[in-house]
Amino acid sequence: MKKPAIIWDFDGTLLPNDPYDSEQSLLIFQMQLAACKFPFHKKIATRAVIYADRKEWLPGNYFKWPYVRLLKNTPIHALDRVAEKLAEKIPKIDRGTIRELSQRGYNMLVISCGTADLSQRVLAFAGIDNCFSHILANRFTIKNSRIAGMRYSILAPEDKLAALQARHVYPETCIAVGDGYTDIPLLDRVKIPILLDRTGGKRRLAKTKGYHVITAIPELIQHRVVGTLVPRAPHPKRSVSIHTVRGTF
Repeated sequence: MKKPAIIWDFDGTLLPNDPYDSEQSLLIFQMQLAACKFPFHKKIATRAVIYADRKEWLPGNYFKWPYVRLLKNTPIHALDRVAEKLAEKIPKIDRGTIRELSQRGYNMLVISCGTADLSQRVLAFAGIDNCFSHILANRFTIKNSRIAGMRYSILAPEDKLAALQARHVYPETCIAVGDGYTDIPLLDRVKIPILLDRTGGKRRLAKTKGYHVITAIPELIQHRVVGTLVPRAPHPKRSVSIHTVRGTF
């Protein structure tokens, strides 16, 4: 019997937010790297964008537009320096779990509203990028080895579904692992939705939605979660308001 594909979120799931996600970390690095040349008003703007993003006040393009604008002309090699540090956040036991799932024959994909250039590098530095068949997210456009803009493909949570279907990956046959509000439309559609709740603060959401819950990635294997989960009973399709769900986290 063919194993279902496993769809992973990146920030907060594969990469713990401790305390910043990958895009926020890149902004902080850029601000520190160019401290002597960084205008005061740009520092204030960068800190404000990071704060608002952590509060989940800037969905989609409301974050990406200032994010790209603040990073414009940043040398592309800065991504490697940030990614190498971020990769250290991924515990060795998590990396081992990902490798074991890959060895067991699961087709795994990463799909994120974040920056693919970052997530791909982080996974490479962690030594697990070859475990994933696709890494789907937004990508920088590069000119003269510097960030020039961004090619948007997954701005809103619902865009994850369209990106998968464009590659003939159908959520109804998949397992998905996510941790936040941007994962809800996908978790609502997949055969087996798994909510990663490291802090225990998302139990109400999981109970309301009928998601399976893990507190750490190794539980997928340690407790034989993958291969033994029972799919949810089908429910009528309904639109999901991302903004109304945020308060349950």
